[in-house]
Amino acid sequence: MAPHGLKPLWEVLGKLVPPHPEPQTEPHRWAYGPMRAFLAEAGDLISAEKAERRVLILENPGLEGQSAITGSLYAGLQLVLPGEVAPCHRHAPSALRFVLEGSGAHTSVNGEKVLMAPFDLVLTPSGLWHDHGNLSEEPMVWLDGLDIPLLLSLECGWAETYAETVFPETRPPGDTLARAGRGLRPWRPSQHDEALGDQPLFHYPYSEWSVSLDAVQAVESPDETHGYKLEFVNPKTGGAVMKTISAFAQRIPKGFKTSVGRSSAGTIMVLCEGSGVARVGKQRFELSPRDVFVVPSWQELHFEADEEMTLFGFSDRATQEALGLYRETN
Repeated sequence: MAPHGLKPLWEVLGKLVPPHPEPQTEPHRWAYGPMRAFLAEAGDLISAEKAERRVLILENPGLEGQSAITGSLYAGLQLVLPGEVAPCHRHAPSALRFVLEGSGAHTSVNGEKVLMAPFDLVLTPSGLWHDHGNLSEEPMVWLDGLDIPLLLSLECGWAETYAETVFPETRPPGDTLARAGRGLRPWRPSQHDEALGDQPLFHYPYSEWSVSLDAVQAVESPDETHGYKLEFVNPKTGGAVMKTISAFAQRIPKGFKTSVGRSSAGTIMVLCEGSGVARVGKQRFELSPRDVFVVPSWQELHFEADEEMTLFGFSDRATQEALGLYRETN
């Protein structure tokens, strides 16, 4: 059969359709200190111009050689030094940037600049032109999250470089946030609004989402499994921030221990503030600010907060929900 491109299903059926999720992804933590040191060394060795994007890939130990942090998601740590510009391009993968260090640099999306600050969430959706620039006096470091492995599995990825280094300015900084970030939308969409398609908002500042967590925490008791948890949403659809990627903010009060939960989503998390422990499957991770860790599909997760913990996370939940595959247990 083999020369004819045929294989017996009965020899591999259990692997193709297992009784429960069996991810190759392994629980893992990336401590920010060592990552930051290697990234600084990369800044000395290679210019942004030569690298195009100066990024260290967070490759999961269970997915060696695949440039993936989970089976469907990619993550990387990017450095833009003072005075540098990461040139304009666009691509099929949907991308998010979660700022870890520095203030004053910008990401431009279709010609509108987003001024970035620590723990801001910035989106660069599929097919939109974007570039990064740092006119501040300090390095900017952020976590990139993209759906590259998913698109590779579908064999539908592409990328295109813009003719100029920077896309022409089309709107003043903050314009989109003012129009779509406060429960509002344009009465008559302009050409710029229509160019954004289904993504009318691409900046979720920490100064706003942290206040929302504070407000919820002030009036409610923490959920046994999640503490306090809010999902970032697309104001046009009310759904996930992007079609393939979900994102959320989470707060675990000081001294609180969550109960064990698990979900089918592969999830990447960052500790923004505080300290404590995350138990993922059989692994125990002591967390410090800006550490990154991954929770594979169907792995048990619970937290123990030494100090109040504020976390950011993103996952492939949006993809799984679109396919009717997502599930979770508490």
